[in-house]
Amino acid sequence: MATSLPYGEGGRGRARLKTYVVLNDIQIPFQDKQVLNLVLDFVDDLRPHGVVLNGDVVDCYELSEFDKNPLQDAGLDREIRESAWLMDRLAHSTKERWWLGGNHEDRLRRALWKSPKFGKVRALQFPSLFNLKQYGFKWKPYGGVLALGKLLVTHGSMVNKHSGWTARSHFEKYGNSVLVGHTHRLGVYYRTNARGVHASYENGCLCKLTPEYVQYPDWQQGFSVVHVDEGGFFSVQLIPILKRKSFFYGSQRVSAA
Repeated sequence: MATSLPYGEGGRGRARLKTYVVLNDIQIPFQDKQVLNLVLDFVDDLRPHGVVLNGDVVDCYELSEFDKNPLQDAGLDREIRESAWLMDRLAHSTKERWWLGGNHEDRLRRALWKSPKFGKVRALQFPSLFNLKQYGFKWKPYGGVLALGKLLVTHGSMVNKHSGWTARSHFEKYGNSVLVGHTHRLGVYYRTNARGVHASYENGCLCKLTPEYVQYPDWQQGFSVVHVDEGGFFSVQLIPILKRKSFFYGSQRVSAA
C-alpha cells in the first residue's frame, strides 16, 4: 500500500477535509464482480463526499475496431444496464459524483461521428444514453480534467513500459500533480521543483485480470482515496487489492463479508 502526504503548508490545526474515492478501468461487462463489490461495500461504509469514475467504466466492446469474439455476451444494452446498477449503488453513499470519459467511452463518439445523421441526436450522446443525470453524475468527455484541490484527475492517454513511468509522463504533460488510469497499473512518481513537491499516480483497475487478448498482463487491481483540505492541499492513499479478497485502508484491513 502506498500512501502520499499532503503537499504544501496546510497550516496549523485540524483542517476540514473532503474525501473522494476514485475508481478506474472497471471495463463493464468485464468487471471483476468480487473485487468491485468489495470496493462498493467499502464506499457504502466510508460515505465519502464524492466519487470519481475515472474512465473506461464501460468497455463499449461492440463499438471496438479490434477483433471481437462473436460468442462474447458484451452488448451495449448490457453495459448500460450494469453501469446503471453501479451508479445507483454510488448515488446512495456520495454527495458529489463525476464520470470522466476514457478512451473506451470515446468509442461511442467515434462511432457516431462516422454517421453524422446520428451524431447530432442528443439521446445517443454518452451522458444521455447511459442516463448519467438520473443518478446525479456530472460528465466530462475523454480528455477532460477534474481538479480535486491542487490534484488533477483525468483518465490519461499515454502508456509507458513500467509502473510509475506513465505517471511521470502525465506530470510532464500537465506540469502538476495528477492521478490517471488507463494503464491498469498502480504506480506513483514524485518530483520536486521550485514550486514544491509534486506526486502523480496510476490508479490501477477493477476489471478482470484475464483478458482474451493477452496472457499475464502487467496489471494491478486497486483504487484510491483522496482527501482535500480547504486550501486545496491533498493526500492520496493508493490502495492495492490483495488477491481479490481484501485491502488495507489506514490501519484497518478491509475484507469481503
